[in-house]
Amino acid sequence: MKAVRDDKRVQPDQREAHYLGRMRQHGERYAEFHRPSVELLINLIYTCDIIQTQLARKIEAHKLSLGAFNALMILSRYETTGCPMHELGELLLVSRANITGLVDCLERRGLVERTGAPADRRVRLVRLTKAGRKLLETILPAHYRRVRAMLRGVSNKEKEALSELLTKLRHNVLQSFERQAEQSERTEVNRG
Repeated sequence: MKAVRDDKRVQPDQREAHYLGRMRQHGERYAEFHRPSVELLINLIYTCDIIQTQLARKIEAHKLSLGAFNALMILSRYETTGCPMHELGELLLVSRANITGLVDCLERRGLVERTGAPADRRVRLVRLTKAGRKLLETILPAHYRRVRAMLRGVSNKEKEALSELLTKLRHNVLQSFERQAEQSERTEVNRG
């Protein structure tokens, strides 16, 4: 059984053992079960969870959630123009209400500011303030060191290959959902 480091001590990875045991049971019970696909999905989700947890611990030391940090990172690309609120929400994959709350919080801290778009006052633009840029400049060196350290055991060639595979997987997953939605629409039309 593998072990995972939890700050001060190493604990057996109980989640991995649990899911591997469930996979055996489901493989025997469901004809649709495809072990390589399920194992890959579990590994992706579990790895993502570990990475997010580790990164969040360090980001939270600056009183930021990962979502707030990601918003600041996105806004850093819109230095001169500002980013429309709806676009920021789409890039962060959050609802309109959630993006409003997130921007409200960042604005109260003086990290971002909202303005109306010159061409269309209905559009709200968000941009980093001087304090927001300064906070990112403080966080990013250590953040990038952590990212590099997390991936130290993976060669550059392996990183490139994995990135290509994950991009392919993401596109396939999105296409799969689109096909399912189209199929559901056709089924509804045929019923009606």
